[in-house]
Amino acid sequence: MIARRFVIAGALAAMVGWITAASGNESIAAIRTTSQARQRYLARAIIWRSPPDLTPTDLLQGPQDVFPYTAEEASEGIPCTFVPADGKLGGASPKFLCQTADGPRLRVKYWDPQSGSGNREVFATVAASRLLWALGFNAVPALSIDVRCEDCPENPAKGSGRRRPRRYVAALQAFWPTPSILSGDDVDQGWSWRELDAAIRSLPSGAGRTRQRTHFDALTLLGVFIQHGDRKPRQQRLYCAAPIDTTVPEGRALDNRAPVLFEPPGTVACPSPAVTILDAGLTFGGAGRTSNDRTATMNLAEWRNKPVFRTNESGQCRGQLIVSFKAGGDGEPNPVISEEGRLFLLDQFHRLTLAHVRAIFAAARVDQLDAWVGAFTDRVRQIEAQRCRPLERAEAPFPNPDPQ
Repeated sequence: MIARRFVIAGALAAMVGWITAASGNESIAAIRTTSQARQRYLARAIIWRSPPDLTPTDLLQGPQDVFPYTAEEASEGIPCTFVPADGKLGGASPKFLCQTADGPRLRVKYWDPQSGSGNREVFATVAASRLLWALGFNAVPALSIDVRCEDCPENPAKGSGRRRPRRYVAALQAFWPTPSILSGDDVDQGWSWRELDAAIRSLPSGAGRTRQRTHFDALTLLGVFIQHGDRKPRQQRLYCAAPIDTTVPEGRALDNRAPVLFEPPGTVACPSPAVTILDAGLTFGGAGRTSNDRTATMNLAEWRNKPVFRTNESGQCRGQLIVSFKAGGDGEPNPVISEEGRLFLLDQFHRLTLAHVRAIFAAARVDQLDAWVGAFTDRVRQIEAQRCRPLERAEAPFPNPDPQ
């Protein structure tokens, strides 16, 4: 049985969070282990799985049995009533609370199509999650929905202005899978790109390390492709993707949440760790140090004009990616890409037809659909035209983040 809870996020849009725990570990919120053990989990974590044979219709509809609404129901509109917020709703983007008739209260990031104001992350969140799903990388699923807000003030974020029924478009987003694998009491502990890179480098030479490095480089290049610059650790999670060993003793709950399993030294509670992307909302634009919503999120001109690769006379492939101040060097700006990683990602792209690509952007409800598809195919051609160093020569001295 799949356990579900509501969380919200959104933009033309409102973004709604919907938590899905699909690993069979619903009763355990996290595995608490040592820093060394967590690094070992991270080093061998699943980065890529062979994706299902998805049709364009599948990509348009989204994952089955994840959301409470079908794509058709979501586009018709989900009614809810505005609820004044008692305090801050978190984050800097405009958002409000809306109560649905069947119980869940939605925390809504929004974009108002009439005024052209709000948060464009909802478009990008859906497009990015569908693309990652299609290519075989883990990401939290998202579904575009219309929100019909009753008794909604003119400025719902502030709760001010004349009230009347108003309509927004939302992205209903699943929450991250559990249990998370932690090395401390921070239930929101994520992983940085630099940390995952270092963990894989610690593996002994052989097929396992080559596989992990190839998949990591492919995911890294995909991040460059979609311009995912807001890559601070809390945007990612390390979790257990298979039933855990429940003979390991459980302990107290952290932060008043579900029980945490404390892993004694020398034991392995999780047989199959995996990494996932939680938030890829600031994508399909031009990544920058401040992650400006106007330029970094679903901005066709910015995305189209950003080259995938930097010009580099040494012959070493580096992606063109500025990362946010909060991610800094741990976000691995302008990352090194190996030939194996380039070819692996290219193989995944080649499984997509133009109809698949069109469905991804249609699911996100973008304007200028043909132009977005054209920009996507041009960026794939840039990857096709590039040649990179093989793995044994591609790794730059570590640590040595390239300056932005």
